[in-house]
Amino acid sequence: MKSGFRSAASFTLLACGLAILASCHSSATPPASATPAPTKKWEFSTGALRPLPRGDFFDDQSPAIGSDGTLYVPGNSGLYAVRPDGIQKWFYHAPYQSPAFPMRFVLIDDNGNIWCDETAEVGRVVGGAIELNPDGTEKPFAISRERVSQLSEAYDGTVYVAMGGAAVPVHIDEKGAEPSTSVGGYFFSFAQDGTTYSVLSHQLVAYGHDHNTKWTQAGDAGGEPVLGSDGTIYVGGNGVFTAVNPDGTGKWSFSLQGHMIASPAIATDGTVYFGSEDSNLYALDSNGRVKWKFATAGPIKSTPALAKNGTVYLGGADHNLYAIGSDGKLKWKFATGGQVFSPAIGDDGTIYFQNGEGKLFAIQDAENNGGLDGQWPKRGAGSRNTARGVR
Repeated sequence: MKSGFRSAASFTLLACGLAILASCHSSATPPASATPAPTKKWEFSTGALRPLPRGDFFDDQSPAIGSDGTLYVPGNSGLYAVRPDGIQKWFYHAPYQSPAFPMRFVLIDDNGNIWCDETAEVGRVVGGAIELNPDGTEKPFAISRERVSQLSEAYDGTVYVAMGGAAVPVHIDEKGAEPSTSVGGYFFSFAQDGTTYSVLSHQLVAYGHDHNTKWTQAGDAGGEPVLGSDGTIYVGGNGVFTAVNPDGTGKWSFSLQGHMIASPAIATDGTVYFGSEDSNLYALDSNGRVKWKFATAGPIKSTPALAKNGTVYLGGADHNLYAIGSDGKLKWKFATGGQVFSPAIGDDGTIYFQNGEGKLFAIQDAENNGGLDGQWPKRGAGSRNTARGVR
């Protein structure tokens, strides 16, 4: 479907100046006998966010990273392309973006094109997705219906735009984008065998490559389902974190005191890391046994990012980015002026994250962290935010 709220006229690509701001309140605080504090390389303004309550799946902002290191960053009124040194390459202004609903999602597809969400208020809140060329110019295909809950891409190159409880699969070819029959769900992940896993109405659903339902697992499921290398599907919800076998049978479940809003991350050794509204980061082994938990000063509403040296980087609602060792001990924390969203890690080990101030930060750990690593190492799985599981 073509966009129902976009004009037929092409939109002008807006050039925006460099916005690297010095922060007067950002600092790294290492505990006694901890590893050295990190270095802030730079920060970049993506536009102030309205001071609304934040915490559901629409609120997180996390960049995608291209093969050349370019960061594609959702802002308050459009999408920024930022070089690894913090210099802006281009800015795409989403002309109908509502000031109450900043852009949240960005995906880099297999063709190198960039997808982002747009939310408008035209009597009611509507939403959709826009496809951009690598230079930031808009492609002529847009999908609109409801507010977007995820952008992702299956192994066959189909881009899924999830909105309003259904995902429109958009097959990409040399002619552009062509929508096909939608499948139910708010959040999706993809296996190499063509299976699509979806969270819909508090259930985990597995669809075959023909989009027919293979099985349904009842339970309190919410957030992006995450895939382990053995095919296990992990999903959190209200008061429970669940592991499900690839055939749909339950593997184990873990009770929580709070709601798990964001998706987990899975390390190379199978350790599963996730946060909860009870303010704890949990580390479970692949059998659901607690290895350790780490207490923060506020609810956790983001997905950790995992580095090759075992460091877990976690954004907190208490305005801190935490660096936690694989042993559960704090290495350092970096204070900002707003809630920290799900981080990403560049190939050179730079930690990138956005926060509730409307800023993008680039942080260099004093240790060589080796870059992003794991079975499902961050929100959206890899650097391009495709939500693909690797087996």
